[in-house]
Amino acid sequence: MTDRSGRERLLIVDTGAIRELVLFHAVQEFRFERLRRELRFIKNRDAYEKCGRFIALYERKTTSASVVGELYQWIRKTDPTGQRRLWGRIYDEFRGMGMDEEVVKLLDMDVNLVTRFGPVDVSLIELARLYTRDNLRVLTVDTALHGECRQAGLRVSLVQEITGVLG
Repeated sequence: MTDRSGRERLLIVDTGAIRELVLFHAVQEFRFERLRRELRFIKNRDAYEKCGRFIALYERKTTSASVVGELYQWIRKTDPTGQRRLWGRIYDEFRGMGMDEEVVKLLDMDVNLVTRFGPVDVSLIELARLYTRDNLRVLTVDTALHGECRQAGLRVSLVQEITGVLG
């Protein structure tokens, strides 16, 4: 269901989608050429804009604190001289999207799902279950998470489908 402005209600954003947006800027704007090989689905301005338009369809955007932890794990493996700029870009993306960040406690997660998918993905599934009345969608690059969301009856989109850049 859309709201009166025609926008969808809630988009739950996975690590990979945020990482792709940040990587695009790191390569194109900051000229961090060593990160170019990590770009998978947002390789040009057109793909970036398609993803941005898709995200803008949603009134609210949220992610889990676990996603921020996963972004930290990625950034700490990059060149230390560029880490502050990468974090700055993440802050810019969060502000630009109006991103909320929510905590999902480990003890609130199904241990079997955590074993299978890890706590980050399960935190997003739990957020989706919490907000099922909000006409939500999960945005990811992770095909395993995509499949689990579909199996759980959740609406889910892959960045690679939105941008037209399939693996």
